[in-house]
Amino acid sequence: MLKIKKREILYLLLYAVPNTLLTFSIVYIINNAMAGNEAFLQGYMGIVFTAILVYTYLLNIIFQKKLNQFSFKLLYENEKKIFKQILSVPLVKLEQYGSQRFYTVVEDLRTFSLLPYTVTHTINSVLMLILCLIYMFTLSLVSALIVVSLIVLVAVCYFMVMNTMSKKVNQLREYNDGYYKSVDDVIRGFKELKINFFRRENLMNKFIIPNRDQAMDLDFNINYVFLSINLISQYGLYFVVSVILFVLPAFDLLTKEDVIAYVVIILFISGPINNIINLQQLYTRFFVANNRISNFIKDFEVTEEETVSPENTLHDFDSLQFSNIGFTYPSKEEDTAFTLGPINLNVQKGETIFIVGGNGSGKSTFINLLTGLYKPTQGEIIIEGQNQHKNGENIQDLIAAVFTDNHLFSKNYDNYVLENNETYSKLLETMEMDKIITDDKDASVRRKFSKGQSKRMSLIFNLLEQKPIMVLDEWAADQDPHFRKYFYEILLPKFKEEGKTIIAVTHDDAYFHMADRIVKFDYGNIVKDIHTATKEELTENIWA
Repeated sequence: MLKIKKREILYLLLYAVPNTLLTFSIVYIINNAMAGNEAFLQGYMGIVFTAILVYTYLLNIIFQKKLNQFSFKLLYENEKKIFKQILSVPLVKLEQYGSQRFYTVVEDLRTFSLLPYTVTHTINSVLMLILCLIYMFTLSLVSALIVVSLIVLVAVCYFMVMNTMSKKVNQLREYNDGYYKSVDDVIRGFKELKINFFRRENLMNKFIIPNRDQAMDLDFNINYVFLSINLISQYGLYFVVSVILFVLPAFDLLTKEDVIAYVVIILFISGPINNIINLQQLYTRFFVANNRISNFIKDFEVTEEETVSPENTLHDFDSLQFSNIGFTYPSKEEDTAFTLGPINLNVQKGETIFIVGGNGSGKSTFINLLTGLYKPTQGEIIIEGQNQHKNGENIQDLIAAVFTDNHLFSKNYDNYVLENNETYSKLLETMEMDKIITDDKDASVRRKFSKGQSKRMSLIFNLLEQKPIMVLDEWAADQDPHFRKYFYEILLPKFKEEGKTIIAVTHDDAYFHMADRIVKFDYGNIVKDIHTATKEELTENIWA
């Protein structure tokens, strides 16, 4: 939920009060001049009127600068807070609620860029309306009561229609949520869509087109209603003016001079009244957006236990022990929730361990626990040789990972630099990427690669992190046969010799003998933990 400080509200009020008084002075002078009040017009009233115009203009210019500064600060500071919260939430929450919520909450947040403007104009309009009404009551109590009653009647008609709009605006946001899901499907599943005609047709005809058609109709109806409401306010004021001109004088409730004063006041306050009415559309959108932002913050709330402290950073380890580690995916239906564990596993420094198993066996869940992306629901992770850390806290200090869906970032977010980095140049040669990337400029690697080349670059960045544990999730699956053999028979022994602890998910049973241990998962549990043997014995024991 967005919060505005009391000091900032006070600042808006300090501007609004003098600005309203000055503006009302303009109305008061114009009214007396039109009424022919000669006593009032004697002296330097022309100079005073000009001075008021200049002061009001300068006050608005100065405040608009401050108002824009405040508005943009409110918007961009909260964007940073939302982004920081996204980066802090556990992976399981992002998977549970969907990444499209991030896009829509940013859109909702953008709505509040108009909040300071809206609040300021509301205060100005309300104060001006109050002062003008008080002025009307000083001229004729009965006539003022009649006019105020008519204005209230128009306002009631407006608000009755307005109250029906919040649900429709919220429904429009729900349509946009669904639309962003489909956009995400197009971006992430483009290849799958391109090879299947019926999938593309179903996406368009069953989801995109109905969603956009329904959203278009609803958006049109919402804006049409808002337009109609604005017309109600406009023609309602014309009706009030007609009562002042023709009805009130007929019953001797207003003199000719007072009729002129009333008409001037009504015409002048038509602006503030229209402002108040028109701004209700923004307030409705603010209300809907604020509820959605509040729900987003609640759904993606980060507890203190989930935050990682940069203190006591780990640089090395002797052994890593999973003690009765278990994890259950959040699910409303407990019977269908996948459960991993309990897992008991000890990883020694310098080991090369291959993780194997079929689809759905628990390998990916184990990797997410190992890398600290998931927090165990039971058990503890113990790091020996350093202080004991429970629940995987700070385990990420030890690990550099290349996931099966690796991503090369558009910018360098790491602490190392690539330019004039001899280690980086040597790694390009080691990974046979030196013919593809011919310089050490950072921009050279921020481009499109084949999947195999992309994973090689991710492995280079993995090594540049200089972490003691390498986690490789199906890394070799996208390599050609030559480089796959090179990876298992040359690179892995090289990394091991350099002191790396390697934990790799793989299906390449032809190279199982290159590992110190093979750990097999099935139905969420470790069913086999086999140490080095001959190639034939390993293959026979693992798949038996």
